[in-house]
Order: sequence, then C-alpha cells, then structure tokens
Amino acid sequence: MSEWKEIKISDIADVNMQSINKNFKFSTIEYIDTSSVEKGRLVNIQIISTEEAPSRAKRRIKKNDVLISSVRPNLEHYYFVESCKENTVVSTGFVVVSPKKATYPYFLYCLLTTDKYTQYLTQVANSHTSTYPSFNPDIIYDSSFVIPDYPEQKQIADVLSCLDDKIDNLRRQNETLEAIAQTLFKHWFIDFEFPDADGKPYKSSGGGMWRSAIGDIPEGWHVGKLGEIIVNYDKSRIPLASNERQERQGKYPYYGAASIMDYVDDYIFDGLYILMGEDGTVIDKNGHPILQYVFGKFWANNHAHVLRGKGLYSTNFVYLFLKRTKINNIITGAVQPKINQANMNGISLVIPNIESIKHFELIINPIFKKKITNISQIQTLTKTREALLPKLMSGQLRIEE
Repeated sequence: MSEWKEIKISDIADVNMQSINKNFKFSTIEYIDTSSVEKGRLVNIQIISTEEAPSRAKRRIKKNDVLISSVRPNLEHYYFVESCKENTVVSTGFVVVSPKKATYPYFLYCLLTTDKYTQYLTQVANSHTSTYPSFNPDIIYDSSFVIPDYPEQKQIADVLSCLDDKIDNLRRQNETLEAIAQTLFKHWFIDFEFPDADGKPYKSSGGGMWRSAIGDIPEGWHVGKLGEIIVNYDKSRIPLASNERQERQGKYPYYGAASIMDYVDDYIFDGLYILMGEDGTVIDKNGHPILQYVFGKFWANNHAHVLRGKGLYSTNFVYLFLKRTKINNIITGAVQPKINQANMNGISLVIPNIESIKHFELIINPIFKKKITNISQIQTLTKTREALLPKLMSGQLRIEE
C-alpha cells in the first residue's frame, strides 16, 4: 500500500487559471453562477449573450475542473465539471480548481468538499470583514492535505463516484416520474382531456362544458379555493434557535422555508406532507411557490406552511396543483416576501368531480410511491457516502480493507 504524503493544493492543482479576455470569440455564453449548483448538482445554466452577461461572468472552465463558491461556503455550492462547452463561463464567486496531471480529478473534488474542509472554509469566510461571508481563493491554493499516490487516489474516487452515480441516477428517475405526473395533471385538469365514459379524451370528444368565473370547465366540476382541499398544520410548528438545535443534534430533519436546515433529536410530524414557503424564500424564478415534498418523521419551523390533502384530494394532487400555480399576486411584504394563510387558502382552482379525482389518484399513486422509494434510497446512499468520505480521505479506511 502506498505511503501518504503531505502536499499543498498548489502542488497538485492550479486556481483560477482562465478568464474571458479580448480573444473570446463567442457571442453567447453558457453561464453558471453560484446559485446554479447545489452540493455537486448542476441545477441551472443560463444561455445569454456575451454583451448582456453580468459583470461576474468572467471565469472560463474546462472538463475536470472543481468549482467551489468563495461566498457563503456553508451553503455547499460546489460542483465537479464532468464536461462543458468551450463557451461555458462561471461567476467570479467560484474558485476554479484545475487538477494537474499527477492528480486524479474526482479525488481532488472529493478532497475539497468534505464536511471538515467546508467547515474550515466557512470559519475563514465568517471571519472576513466584508458585507457577506467570503474567503480569498489563496486559502484553497495554500491549503495542505495528506494524500496517497495516483493509483490509490483513483481507487478512492471510483468508490465515491459509484455512489454519486447511483444517487444521480435515482434523482433523474424522480425528475422523470414527476414530469410524467405533471403531464398527466395538465392533460386532465388544465386541458380537460381526461378519459370520458368511453375512454376518449373528454373535451376534444365533445364533452359537456359550462362557463365558470375562470373560463369553460367540464360539467359537474366547480371553481373553488385551495382551502377546500387541504388540511393546514401550521399550529403544530415549533421554531428552534440555532443554539437550541446545536444542543439537540439528532437524526430527524429540521426543515425551514426552502430546505433542511439541521438534524435534531425529536420530531413533530410523521407522514407525507407538503411544505410551502411562508416567508423569506417563497417563490421561484417562474413565479411558482417554493415547495418541499417530505415524508417520514421530521421537525418544521414557522417559515413554511405544513399542508396535506383533505378527503379525496390527496397530498400528491395538491402538490401537483401547487407546482404549476403562479403565486405572484398573493405575496405580501415589501422587505421580506410572505404568503399568509388567508391568501394561500384563497388560491382559486378547478375542483373535479368525485369520479375523476378517484380515477386520477389510482394512476398517480404508484408514480409517487416509486418516487418515495427512490428518495429513501437516495437518503441511504447519501448517508453511506457521508460516512465513507472522511474515512477514505484521511486514510483511516483503505480500499483494500
């Protein structure tokens, strides 16, 4: 087995090597800013003209680069570039770390994204005397690690990338499942092409329609409010301050308006729920609400509405409706965006008849059941990766073992 040696990142990688200059020949760029990546996932690429690009769109990247946000590193905006186009440009909010030939690229990515190193970068950023927590790229360039030689780097990286590939595959499956469910929802409840008594598309086959306050809808259906089909559990929420959460570390996720904020030693809710952002982060770039589809045992603070479907209208049905509903008109608060209960309950929707909703539920329930199974597998694989990563990176666990 190889001996591990202490090195500096400057020995095995370059930092921020390429930027846009006068020789840049492209009229458009594929732009990645720090919010475009989330803990190893690329969630968005903006295609914009070079002339209209933001001032921070400067850094050029290439295959095998590692991107780490120098702003608020605790948010874990980092990413490994498996491939990219020649006109891909990233924000100067990223530190771009490019491995040298003697370094296995994915090993370098894993090395720089352990919880321990992220915590170190966070401490440095928090001590910085600027308007927001950030660190200088030299911090990474001058960082020291003890690492194995190239063959063992590859062995370690192969184990971790295998787990990452499985997790990514399950996430992609869930994206496909949700896209299928959304397509079905639109076909039935927006286009009104649900199967009629003969199994034919209702509206295009001449199904009866009536003029409602929001347009023509099928006979036997009515226009109602979201409050008619949901149960609200906001009164059960209990916020915990960060120092309280620190003293109560445990295995149960603690949810905020948009994401898991921590893990605590107890839970309030158990089952399938929708969390809809109440204040702070409440709306996405397309005008839709920020939603979290959660299940199992968890705790929630008072920054997200806690909802379930009522009666025949399942939580899955409510989720699909809210995912495609624009909510710009119900947001209040000039400084801090907010969605109060009254405005949320007052969202208008077309409520189908009993037969249609029962039929639809039979179709979508298996889709969401598979999604939940995949999420559970993702959580298990993620815990396995998180347990292995520090041990493999420190040499505490060797591949031969």
